[in-house]
Amino acid sequence: MTIPLSLPQLTLALFDEAHTNFADYVPGQNQLVMDALSRWVVADGPWYVMLWGGSGTGKSHLIQSSLRAVDEQKNRAMYVPLREVMDFEPAILDDLETIEYLAIDDVHLVAGNAAWELALFNLFNRTLGAGVRLLISSARGPQNLDVDLPDLTSRLNSGLIYRLAELDDDGKQAVLQRRADRRGLLMPDNVARFLIHRFRRDMRELNSIFERIDSASLSTGRELTIPFVRDVLGLD
Repeated sequence: MTIPLSLPQLTLALFDEAHTNFADYVPGQNQLVMDALSRWVVADGPWYVMLWGGSGTGKSHLIQSSLRAVDEQKNRAMYVPLREVMDFEPAILDDLETIEYLAIDDVHLVAGNAAWELALFNLFNRTLGAGVRLLISSARGPQNLDVDLPDLTSRLNSGLIYRLAELDDDGKQAVLQRRADRRGLLMPDNVARFLIHRFRRDMRELNSIFERIDSASLSTGRELTIPFVRDVLGLD
């Protein structure tokens, strides 16, 4: 029998990537999303917000940043990354309506799983009744989730829904250079552009590559140059 994680075990620190916050996020065309989340974290506007978009559009970044802002206000927050917890029973969602701010990442993963769909639907009803602030992310919009439970589809459609636009190359360059600056590194324009054009341009991949470069720079004390980056990444 699978033993579900206990409520205290579900914390942002378990799954957080590089201590993300709003200061690291470059909104580009997503400024309205930032504005909505700024209201959500102070209990203003709709109680339920859904963010959706493709890989690397910043969904998890925005969710984690929102919960960090909530935590700084000393409110109780819970982060449920479905990609990490769906190996456990849906009972992991029980009693989460006792939390003031709840975020569920990658909700598209429950589509077609009857037990998880029902558990999420029931959680929606409990959070609404308890006045919990709910933030959800998905790779697809609620109309295209292929959820079998019609009532869950209705609930997913009931909030403030935003599709995240992908950053253009200038925005991605700004993200990389801002992240480097916060680590005390100087990333020249030509290095940032090299990374963006050399790889898939997916921000999730670019951030992962940056972490490798940052670690290598820290251990060697070398500046960020294209030859150094090529060496670290094993490029010809």
